[in-house]
Amino acid sequence: MSRTALSRLIGFWRGALVRYMTTPKISKVTPKVRTIDEQLTSFETFIDFAHQLGAPQVQAADATISSDGQKVVLFFSHSDFPDTRFGYLAEAPSGDVHEVLWLAEELATGALHRIMRDPAPTADTAGITCLRLDGQLLRADS
Repeated sequence: MSRTALSRLIGFWRGALVRYMTTPKISKVTPKVRTIDEQLTSFETFIDFAHQLGAPQVQAADATISSDGQKVVLFFSHSDFPDTRFGYLAEAPSGDVHEVLWLAEELATGALHRIMRDPAPTADTAGITCLRLDGQLLRADS
């Protein structure tokens, strides 16, 4: 091996070691905390996002801020369950930034059908069947 090739190899490994030993900057690792308005905006476009992920049965999605002003509530219907109105109470804006993705993915992969198998969850006094994410899995909120 020539002296030039050897010095390049040593330089490569030295640079790799420095990159490996360097502590990452916290700003690049920590996700940005969202505001309630940013979270509301992401849920307002939920129906389009759900359709793109393969859940065209999701209809009439409406996102609002909860009565305490701390969380976003998503109401939607599903064409396979025309007599049922669903509600989803989102986590606090500082929670999972991928929450919209997990919810849309669960709807696209049939989670609502699994939930609605007997015994079907009961609606609340307003006629809303409440749902929640348990990690990344959709569940009826009882």
